[in-house]
Amino acid sequence: MYYILCYAWGMGEMRGKVNVGIEDCPSLADLLVHILLNSTDDLLRRGMAQGYTVCGDDVDGIKGKIDIGETLKLGRYRQGRMFCHYDELTSDILINQIIFSTLMDAVRIKSLSCENKDRIAKTLRRMPQTRRIRITDNTLNSVRLHRNNRYYHFALNVCKLLHQAALPNESVVGNQTFLDIMDDERLMNRIFEKFLMNFYKQECRQDFPEVSCSHIRFQLTPYGMTFAKSTDETYALLPVMETDVTLYNPQTKKKIILDAKYYKDTLASRYGEKGKIRRDHLSQILTYVMNQENDTQPHTKDTRGILVYPTVDTELDVSYVYKNTSHIIRVSTVNLNQDWRMIEKRLKEIICN
Repeated sequence: MYYILCYAWGMGEMRGKVNVGIEDCPSLADLLVHILLNSTDDLLRRGMAQGYTVCGDDVDGIKGKIDIGETLKLGRYRQGRMFCHYDELTSDILINQIIFSTLMDAVRIKSLSCENKDRIAKTLRRMPQTRRIRITDNTLNSVRLHRNNRYYHFALNVCKLLHQAALPNESVVGNQTFLDIMDDERLMNRIFEKFLMNFYKQECRQDFPEVSCSHIRFQLTPYGMTFAKSTDETYALLPVMETDVTLYNPQTKKKIILDAKYYKDTLASRYGEKGKIRRDHLSQILTYVMNQENDTQPHTKDTRGILVYPTVDTELDVSYVYKNTSHIIRVSTVNLNQDWRMIEKRLKEIICN
């Protein structure tokens, strides 16, 4: 999970920097808190970000901008005191408040280990004075990273995941129940897509210099004008398909379309039948491959389509040729229940064989 998150967040270089063995991280909650604590320790060593906030106070003389109305209301101008608004450099800014508040909330996760709870207490004492805030989706999305604070990227992503997975526990006041996000197929599918995209961008640049999400239009020709007045309007009604990952080498003209599929069970089965490749998944990858064909670009006639599934037990690797074309459709799994070096090797095998 840690390996996936490193690449999904565009920080593959972090994959071997944190010890996340089963002894240290017996649960997903412990894993995320462990990562956040390590990231926060790094931020503290580096120096927490600071920013200017507007303060208002009754001061001797003049500081910043005078608030005439408030000064007259207080009536202390005769003693040479003015109410002023001024900028103050502080660490009590939103980006630090999110990390501080997430750690405060994490203590309430019922399943969290005592060791991590103790670490949280020690880390909070080291942090500069920061207010606790209520974290919402809007709060997390309002943070803007730039050149001076981009090193917060990893820690903020962990905060987002912890926020998504932690729910109030109605039975115990002050506690939270931690949802296993690995059971959320929709969320994990988005993470798995980003993982594959960033992995191939970072680790396979030599074989495939161009890695992106490509847009494909349906190769349908208007027939009749019953519902549209012009050809342009007819085409405008068609949806545009977007691939999860498209790999292309301009030199060798080799093109591969990857479709990431995060499912608990790779094969679909019902009524005790033997598992089969999911029909809608196969149709989707075939649609991508066939509709991207372009007569002016011969290499599109040889494009490969690969369905990639994560697994922790049964592995699968089968290939098919579509009708009398040169398109190869492959269904492959990558076993995540192994060392990250083996995962890396397997991901490279999928696109090279």
